[in-house]
Amino acid sequence: MTIAVTGPYASGKSAFVRMLGELGAETASADGIVHDLLENDEAAVHRVTERFGEDVRGEHGIDRKALGRMVFGDAEALRDLEDILHPLVRRETDLRIAASEAGVFVAEIPLLFEGERSGSFDLTVAVTVPEERRRSWAAERGIDEAALRAIEARQLSGEEKARRADVVVENDAGQDKLREQAKALFQRLSGVRGAGGGPGQET
Repeated sequence: MTIAVTGPYASGKSAFVRMLGELGAETASADGIVHDLLENDEAAVHRVTERFGEDVRGEHGIDRKALGRMVFGDAEALRDLEDILHPLVRRETDLRIAASEAGVFVAEIPLLFEGERSGSFDLTVAVTVPEERRRSWAAERGIDEAALRAIEARQLSGEEKARRADVVVENDAGQDKLREQAKALFQRLSGVRGAGGGPGQET
C-alpha cells in the first residue's frame, strides 16, 4: 500500500512520516531526495548552476544555504528551482516504490495535489496545523515572512489540501498526539492489508 503525506510548509508532515517509519513503514522524503540530488546527481547540479550561477556550487554539489538565500523570498526563482527538481524527485520516488517490498510505503510530497500526484497513491494524508504555530515553526527554521509567502505562492492552502486528502491529521497538540494519530493510521492500514481489502476499506 502506498501513502502520500502532504501539508503546508512547517506543518509537521516530516515528523508524521518519520513516526510512520518508526512503526514499520518504508518511507521517502521529498526533502531528503532533493538533498541527495543536490549533492550527488551531476545532471541536477549542472541544471541548478546553469540557472543560478556558480555561486551556489559548494564543496560537494550544491551549497543548499547559498541556494536558499537566492530563492527564498523570490517566487520566480523558487518556481524555476522546483521546475528543475520536482520531475527528478518524482522519478526517484517512483523508483523507490517500485523496488520496495514493504507492506506500507509512505512518501512525503509537499506539492502532492499541485503536481497532480494524488492519483498515484492508494491513500493521501494531509497534515494541518494552527496558522500561528506554523508561522512560529517557520521562523525557527530561519524562514521570514517574505520567504514564507514565496513558498506559499506555489502551494494550495492547508485547508484545500485537507479538503482533497483522504485522511486529515491535526498537528495541534504536540508530539504525543501526533504519534497517536500515526499509530492509529498505521494500525488501520495494517488491518486493511491483513484483510485483503482496498485502501479505502475499514476492517
